Amino acid sequence: MKKLMYYTELILINVAIWIILNESLSWLTIISGVIFAMITIVITNNLLLLSDYKKMYKIRPMLLVKYGLYLIIQIYAAGFGAIAKIISGKINADIVEIETKLEDELQRCILANSITLTPGTVTVDKKGNKLTVLWLDCETKDSERAGEMIKGKFEKILLGERG
Repeated sequence: MKKLMYYTELILINVAIWIILNESLSWLTIISGVIFAMITIVITNNLLLLSDYKKMYKIRPMLLVKYGLYLIIQIYAAGFGAIAKIISGKINADIVEIETKLEDELQRCILANSITLTPGTVTVDKKGNKLTVLWLDCETKDSERAGEMIKGKFEKILLGERG
């Protein structure tokens, strides 16, 4: 039953992406999206992956959706903040090294890319659980405080924590 729920979540996410890419909410788009999602999952599971999705990726699909929505909000919020800093001339750019609690390599890559996607920060290096970040508004060089300010809720969502 858990496997069925997991594949249902994957199909729903793929169908949502299909609808967005086709810019149409017709029945034909939905049905073709379900068909293509099922075919894609079967082919990927049987031909491309050495294991199945559930064993390969430790991120639940619905958590990924929540993360994606939060990321979009943060991109816009950070964008407006970066614009204000640039216009006011109050830029204090510096490079800081932060540490992540994420143990999965895929999750660390998602976090590093999310930091880069949010305006005002760029991940310039990733070694293990340490990220080197160019920060437009460097308020502190303290690794722990800077990490909390830069990673924010991204890491908490990936860890599955509430809040």
